[in-house]
Amino acid sequence: MDKLIKSARVLDVFAKIIFIFCIVAFCMVIAANIFVLALPEESLPDNLSLVLDFSDNDFVVLENGQINLTKQQLVVYILAVSVTAATEIAILTIGVKLFRRILSPMKEGRPFEEGISDVIRKFGHFVLAATVISGFIQLVLAFVFERLGAIPADDVGISVDGIFAAILIYLMSYIFRYGEELQKQADETL
Repeated sequence: MDKLIKSARVLDVFAKIIFIFCIVAFCMVIAANIFVLALPEESLPDNLSLVLDFSDNDFVVLENGQINLTKQQLVVYILAVSVTAATEIAILTIGVKLFRRILSPMKEGRPFEEGISDVIRKFGHFVLAATVISGFIQLVLAFVFERLGAIPADDVGISVDGIFAAILIYLMSYIFRYGEELQKQADETL
């Protein structure tokens, strides 16, 4: 039981660090957008290049200090990347919060506390939804970049790994539900 408590506490600290990272990353995305939109093109250094590696294609935004996009294309690019980053950060933040809710009773040595199986099942729903949303975001980004004339839209899909992980989490929720029932019976016996 001591190993479980110690492991849960370590994982909780790790989850806190990821949560803080998400907040910092979101602020950095906003700051980068403001910087790129407000910076005049002539003030860019001559050796500055920005290339987005999307699937097997390169999307060149800046090359040797010269913006390869029109102002409208740059705004669309920044909005697309910003919305994508904000959505991914929000998904990660929600996932970390759910994960910490699962760890909460484990840190106190009660892994089969009543209701934990429901939280684990919600986490499974979340993983499945995040997988679908991530695939949709990739599709939208591919569409936007294709419309910008930067790259062809190909190789976009939903991750099978995410679906498999959601199935495993659902199965784990049933195991925890059974553990909750056993814990309830043990408590009533005492």
